[in-house]
Amino acid sequence: MNSGVFKAQVSECHTHHSVDGMPLYSRRFDSVLPFHAPGLAPVTLRGNAWHIRLDGNDAYPHRFEKSFGFYCGLASVCLNGEWFHINSDGTPLYDARYAFTGNYQSDLCVVCDQDGNYFHIDLNGNRIYPDNWKYCGDFREGMAVVQRVDGCSSHIDTGGRLVHGRWFKDLDVYHKSYARARDAKGWHHIDIHGEPIYEDRYASVEPYYNGCARVESLNGGLLIIDESGAMIRQLRPDSVTSNFHSLSADMVGYWKTLTLAAASQLGIIDHLPSMTDKLAVSVQADPMRLHRLLCALGELGILKASEGIWFLTDKGQYLAKDHPKSLATAAKEYAGDLLHRWFKLTDIIRGEDIPQDIFEAVVADRTRSIEHHKMLSSYAIQDYPALIDKINVQESDVIFDAGGGDGTLARLIAQRHPQSRVISGDKKGVVSKLPDDIETLIFDLFNPWPLSANKVILARVIHDWNDDQAINILQNAKDALEPEGEVILFEMLLSKDTFSGALCDLHLMVTTGGQERTTEHYESLLNCVGLCLEEVISGPEHVSILRAKNASV
Repeated sequence: MNSGVFKAQVSECHTHHSVDGMPLYSRRFDSVLPFHAPGLAPVTLRGNAWHIRLDGNDAYPHRFEKSFGFYCGLASVCLNGEWFHINSDGTPLYDARYAFTGNYQSDLCVVCDQDGNYFHIDLNGNRIYPDNWKYCGDFREGMAVVQRVDGCSSHIDTGGRLVHGRWFKDLDVYHKSYARARDAKGWHHIDIHGEPIYEDRYASVEPYYNGCARVESLNGGLLIIDESGAMIRQLRPDSVTSNFHSLSADMVGYWKTLTLAAASQLGIIDHLPSMTDKLAVSVQADPMRLHRLLCALGELGILKASEGIWFLTDKGQYLAKDHPKSLATAAKEYAGDLLHRWFKLTDIIRGEDIPQDIFEAVVADRTRSIEHHKMLSSYAIQDYPALIDKINVQESDVIFDAGGGDGTLARLIAQRHPQSRVISGDKKGVVSKLPDDIETLIFDLFNPWPLSANKVILARVIHDWNDDQAINILQNAKDALEPEGEVILFEMLLSKDTFSGALCDLHLMVTTGGQERTTEHYESLLNCVGLCLEEVISGPEHVSILRAKNASV
């Protein structure tokens, strides 16, 4: 390659290239990027993009909207909103067009199709494997990071095969045989088998260089560690007061709960944007005290202020009553009866038998029933759409959403699979208040169910009950199955290796008497009634699918 490529530099004004401060050519552009082999550089001028040679002349007559550097002899360009790669003469490498194309690395390249699927192509533009990913990165040391729909990441080889089959919350490519990885506990380094090379977890870690890596502890300290995880030297000590203040903040978590509840109860969100004085009249509040509440909502990221006017943030939009996933009623629920039940936590831990009739209490209060199920509907709309395509619905299926509340999940399934028969079942006090847009069934979880279905869905139902009650429900679900039918659970799964989900488990203990469970615990319950766990599918937002069939079929 011409040595001028190595010497040529982008000028300080980014309008041309120079060598030792002297312009290489007389032309000027809106912007230029560095030269790459085979001696071509991307340039833009008046909305057009292309490549030039070292002498400043055009490499070809074509024009694009965007152009990037050549890697492995190919460059990524965009024309009419479509991305593809070109040869050095400006001709397309292939016929396909993408929503995005990366740069070739190690003779392979990341692309994203018009449906948002990521995968890799070779130097001829051909896919190197059939799988689609939510995201994937460049290959390094023969491996690349891929991300599946639930946000978890793993490594694949150049044939598209999983390297170690372990999945992480975040992941980096391998560098000198080690990769940075993050699990529920924090960042660490893994070996080629996906195994942690030490037990500690950190707020952040850097790649290893010559056997050393700089890491930041969970308490703000900076360390240098070796490849066994042992500290070589300390660069900055942990924050002395961080644990003290962290624990203090945990103790006053109810401040946030009650602040959000007050905003919902006063109807503040429904009158924004507004100035404080005008808002005080609208919600019948003292202006000075209201201002202090608004400032607290600002600290929580719910509101922002500009020139004396209060506005909702993107986060705060979820407190609006008309938002399709509104959490306005949730704010009141968590600060009302649900909060009061936590006051009995100590007594429950000591073994006292505390009445936990939350579902009867909800049904008995019409206003609360509406608001409670609106809260559950918002969580369903947030979490369930990504799960529906994973339950393998057939056109002729009868699908029973047991304990379906206000029918949100049943509607979502019916919209996605209109040829199937979808039934939502619940207590009389719930079902009788539902509109006629879905088929409903009055039934009791604990008595034999008056129907037969191909698929019985229990979405966040089993976790509300103790093991004996759960077995009763699962037995009824099994008895309602058609041959070859499935019982499908939507639940958060506890991990045996982390404490993630433990507070949700405690919440269930004090509010319903139920519990969150591990995969193994659910499998044991299913086995008790003759159901066999066929598959566990991870979904977004900590919700997983457990598919079970009759073990005798």
